[in-house]
Amino acid sequence: MNIQLRKMTAQEYSDFYEYSKNHHAEELMKELNMTPDEALIETEQELIEMLPDGLNTADNFLFVIEGLADRKKVGFMWYLFESTDHVKQVFLCDFVIQERDRRKGYATAALYEMEKHAGDNGCRESLLFVANDNTAAKKLYAGCGYGFLKNGDYGVFLKKTL
Repeated sequence: MNIQLRKMTAQEYSDFYEYSKNHHAEELMKELNMTPDEALIETEQELIEMLPDGLNTADNFLFVIEGLADRKKVGFMWYLFESTDHVKQVFLCDFVIQERDRRKGYATAALYEMEKHAGDNGCRESLLFVANDNTAAKKLYAGCGYGFLKNGDYGVFLKKTL
């Protein structure tokens, strides 16, 4: 699958921010029994902390995923570079393929592009978090070489050596 990761425009970032905020809040309500208000406040605080300069936050990469053949938007991807124990890593913060475009190879191709970009920039590991009930994502990540790292509050952290 030939795709490209294209930097989000300001409008696309605004749309992504609203989607990400609401989706994460739904996960917190379901998995941690938070009220809607608690979940939205928690999610907004996390996003403000993680993206204080929005699209221009250092070491954060916010992309629209497009098919190369037709430039069709099929999803978005947000990842960041960080160091843990002196090891440079890429952490996948948010990743969505639109429902109509799932199971067509876009997700695998986007992960490959992220990993290539990270490796080219000195990252030696790729990490991500997946919710316990997201069976499709777990299958995708396992198929792309990710393995168990540790348990989280309502899911697992997975890791891959680049």
